[in-house]
Amino acid sequence: MLMIISIPLSRFMMSVAQFTLSGIMILEFMSLDNARKFIGRYPFYILIFIIIPAAIYWTFESLVQIFKKFFRKENLPAIVFLSLFILHLIGLLFTVDFDYALKDLRVKLPLFVLPIVFTVSKPLNRRQFHSLMLFFVGAVLAGTFISTFILFTQDIVNLREISIFISHIRFSLLISIAIFTLAYFATGQAGYGRLLRMLFLVLIAWFGIYMVISASITGLVVLFIALFVIAVHYTLKKRNLYSRIATVILLLAPVIILVFVMGIVTDVYKMNKVDFSDLDKQTARGTLYWHDTTNLQTENGHFVWIYVATDELREAWNQRSEYDFDGLDSKEQILKYTLIRFMSSKGLRKDAAGVEELTDSDISLVEGGEASIHYHERSVFYIRLYKIIWEAQQYLRTGDPSGHSAMQRVEYWKTSSLIIGQHRLFGVGTGDMNIAFERQYELMNSPLKPEFRWRSHNQFLSITVGFGFIGIIWFMIALIYPPVKTRRFTDYFYLSFFVIMMVSMVSEDTIETQAGVTIFAFFTSLFLFGKKDKTSI
Repeated sequence: MLMIISIPLSRFMMSVAQFTLSGIMILEFMSLDNARKFIGRYPFYILIFIIIPAAIYWTFESLVQIFKKFFRKENLPAIVFLSLFILHLIGLLFTVDFDYALKDLRVKLPLFVLPIVFTVSKPLNRRQFHSLMLFFVGAVLAGTFISTFILFTQDIVNLREISIFISHIRFSLLISIAIFTLAYFATGQAGYGRLLRMLFLVLIAWFGIYMVISASITGLVVLFIALFVIAVHYTLKKRNLYSRIATVILLLAPVIILVFVMGIVTDVYKMNKVDFSDLDKQTARGTLYWHDTTNLQTENGHFVWIYVATDELREAWNQRSEYDFDGLDSKEQILKYTLIRFMSSKGLRKDAAGVEELTDSDISLVEGGEASIHYHERSVFYIRLYKIIWEAQQYLRTGDPSGHSAMQRVEYWKTSSLIIGQHRLFGVGTGDMNIAFERQYELMNSPLKPEFRWRSHNQFLSITVGFGFIGIIWFMIALIYPPVKTRRFTDYFYLSFFVIMMVSMVSEDTIETQAGVTIFAFFTSLFLFGKKDKTSI
């Protein structure tokens, strides 16, 4: 219980819970009668010298029993899953940086511990499993309440800051798991009454609202794809009126989303007609304008780099704001560029007269790092998509993705592919990924600034970089063989979780962090090896 509550709420307690589970497992396999007899055999003054060696022996004896029970033929699916940890051990053979390798192995310990814990322990019955999942939903719910409280009571510059326990992306994955859990409980097959089922539906709605207001694009995309896959699966399985209605909705949903996204693309790329040969040369104060007619960057259809009077703009801005024109805004972006983009989005000229037309609210938005009036007038979800498309436009124009999370991934994937090309078979090893990326960024003269030079941000590429093509084949077998052998791809909980994880791995190094690998190892072990019966709807 402690483990599943800790996952959304505390990284520290995740570790404590794993040690607790391991300790309980060891005690269960320990012969307490022999221990009591041993303690009763010796006087206290002797016990204080021999109790620690004895405890070490009992622990070792218990571990032998645990491993004997785990490493059996009937547990082959769990052994194959645990082999992901063994893969990282083998990667030490190709490693130079052992300090990082050992740190990585420590992070990956859940891949070793949790499959053993769930396999050798008594599996949960239906009631126990449902209770456990409800505690999980409650923990996720508490996390959303705390994050929402932070959002509305503190000065938040980046929405990611509201997720204070684990990364906002990992938290969005947990919300997706909670939504699928509640969806099953709301069907009535779990045996809950009408009132509780209505409450479950309300909670589903709340989780969806939270993901929108927190602008978790990754989480929403993962959730939608998972919903699509699960719906297709059960639509094909149950051919009735409801399944036909679901089929129509499934076919329409991508079209509606595409139309919505294309509308945003149009907003980003639209250009108001301007006669570059007939531009005013001076401001109302007589200052010469600077017009860069070769730069077609736009904001809200208005060209950014025409009608710019920098000196006049600096003086007018510094009279209205405590933020220096030549300094940084609250998001640590260069303020003058934020200001120029914002004024362009409002169709204002970048001069003193334009600054005078800015409202106090506009000034606050610029100080807060908002570079377009769009970011104030539209929904959070629209804004996030708009920014991603704008980032893509800028990346295509300049080739520099620095500071733009979506486009940085393109550079990460490109870099990963080049590293893989140099280490096809066995990869760079468990501990040398950071070294390999640093070297490759320099070799390719990457435009990424040093502070943005991260790793793959794609779990499949990350595994291939670390362990080569042999490693990625091993990884895929470890993912697919256990559920195939245990026939859990027909289990509602496992299938929904599996899809969520697979989709997240496309844009994230899902199991390269403590929280990510714990989520992956815990729920995989629980759904495959920790519950008695398959759950179907």
